Amino acid sequence: MKVYTAIIEKGLMALIIGLSMASCIDLFEPEAIDFKSAIVIEATVTDENKYQEILISRTFALDTTGIYGEGGAKVAVTDTNGTVYDFEEKEEGKYVSNSSFAAQAGLGYSLSVTTADGNLYSSDVFVTPNPTKIDNLYAKRGFKDDGVNEGMFIYIDNFDPTGDNKYYRYEYEETYKIIAPFWTNKETYLTDEGLVDVRLREKEEEVCYNTSYSTNLIIASTVQFSENRISKFPVRFIDRNDYILSHRYSILVRQYVQSLQAFNYYEDLEKLSGSESLFSQVQTGFLEGNIISVNNRQELVIGYFEISSISEKRIFFNYTDFFEGEELPPFVIECPYLSNVAALVTDIERDATTYWDENNGQYGAFLKPAPWIFVDSQCGDCTKLGSIIKPDFWMD
Repeated sequence: MKVYTAIIEKGLMALIIGLSMASCIDLFEPEAIDFKSAIVIEATVTDENKYQEILISRTFALDTTGIYGEGGAKVAVTDTNGTVYDFEEKEEGKYVSNSSFAAQAGLGYSLSVTTADGNLYSSDVFVTPNPTKIDNLYAKRGFKDDGVNEGMFIYIDNFDPTGDNKYYRYEYEETYKIIAPFWTNKETYLTDEGLVDVRLREKEEEVCYNTSYSTNLIIASTVQFSENRISKFPVRFIDRNDYILSHRYSILVRQYVQSLQAFNYYEDLEKLSGSESLFSQVQTGFLEGNIISVNNRQELVIGYFEISSISEKRIFFNYTDFFEGEELPPFVIECPYLSNVAALVTDIERDATTYWDENNGQYGAFLKPAPWIFVDSQCGDCTKLGSIIKPDFWMD
């Protein structure tokens, strides 16, 4: 089962739900609401030993999409042994634990948030599930949409021999190599006299790397299966014409073990989302989470407190591993040749174009010929799309 909904910065930054739904999904009726402001709490604590993060924001009138970080709150997570983990605000609305810690399997945890105006919000106690490891993460070339679209599927397999874990949520981050197709070791620049000249390029701007993060909600369950095993579950599909596949690609997939309550919450959220741009729409409903206002039980609180065990795996592959001898995907933009004396100085100042070659006629005629041929800056300078710094985890 593959599920989609928008998540702002990988989280539940707002859960005010729209009513548009695909015809193939049973209608889920949200509670109608009328409010001007609601607090939004995104809190997932995992068994990974790290500085845990909790995001708190506030959303305003339903005819707006504004979400603003909630500053000045006191945030704490308490376990059933009585240990309190305090969180400190690192930037507006982002709270980080004062010390690194990992949720312990079988131990319960609860959340408390006190805002600057004295309102207290809390959750029930939730127990950390035992972990389930990702057994395999792998890529396969294939088709989707009845053979219409070809590309790369990223699949996972897992198995829980204990039979305890049946519900999962997935996130991924993908990193890919970018090679500027029209890079050259020369560049134009403005001299002290304000003239244009050519010199050797001062920076390495041919090979870069970029990382992006999943924005879709992806959940899976083994309830319908005879054993607690997930086989060939697609967490990602990349069209073969997507330029991120052009050279070398890597994906890190994180698997969160969920409780039934958490799974139902995300499943309801999925049913209510008819597109990948849920939070860009005018929102007209409310999906209740597991955090309450202690001061005012009638106040509607958005968000969810989740305790989860986590497993992750990373893979790499090259385009030629699956498409050997085949044409590369088209570049992210078209790269026509440019030659315009009138705009040259302005383009250099704006870093809008990059030098490609001498204008010796081999690239065709131009109405306003300059001594050189240029391309759009993205075509000859990879830093427009990524960073020249190779990630520490990268393997060539």
